[in-house]
Amino acid sequence: MLGVEELKPTNLPHNTHNMHKYPTNGNSAYCADIVERKSKMLEALALACNGLSITPNELYEALDSDDIENWFDNTISPLSLKDFAHSQLQRKLMDEGKVPEHFTLQGICKQCGPILSWFQGETESCPWCWNRLEDKPIPRPQSVQCMNCTHFKRTNHPALGHCARGEPEAIAGIWDTDFRYCLLFLPPKQHSR
Repeated sequence: MLGVEELKPTNLPHNTHNMHKYPTNGNSAYCADIVERKSKMLEALALACNGLSITPNELYEALDSDDIENWFDNTISPLSLKDFAHSQLQRKLMDEGKVPEHFTLQGICKQCGPILSWFQGETESCPWCWNRLEDKPIPRPQSVQCMNCTHFKRTNHPALGHCARGEPEAIAGIWDTDFRYCLLFLPPKQHSR
């Protein structure tokens, strides 16, 4: 049972859980400065991505602290931010497996196979290599032959196999000579001599 002393009010404030949160000199101004700087940066990024299907916050997340400092020091121009917005939008589209508008030519990447790009011919690497490395789809300019893909796994049958990536196929499998449109096609690795 409680005694009289335990029932007396104490000198403690009602919100004891807030006792440790005393304001310190400069904290409020420092936080306000950070918020104001981010707000100014987001305004500039909003202008840069005007008319594009990418948000200022997506652009902000793609910048590193040096980029932000360089913008505040006026070493990055509004035109550079606009170019950055276009490149980020292109990367975003490519990550989704969509072809940028200016990728109108067909090329061959030794790592990715047939690709759509702004250049023709054969190359050691291409803009789609990021997708290959991150296991994302790569749009193709043409159908590809299954037997030329690293994901094609031959069965006991001399002309049949299965897709190791689970692409649709008949019950018996895929004919190795079949041509089909495949976002997951990868040519065999090139061995250096």
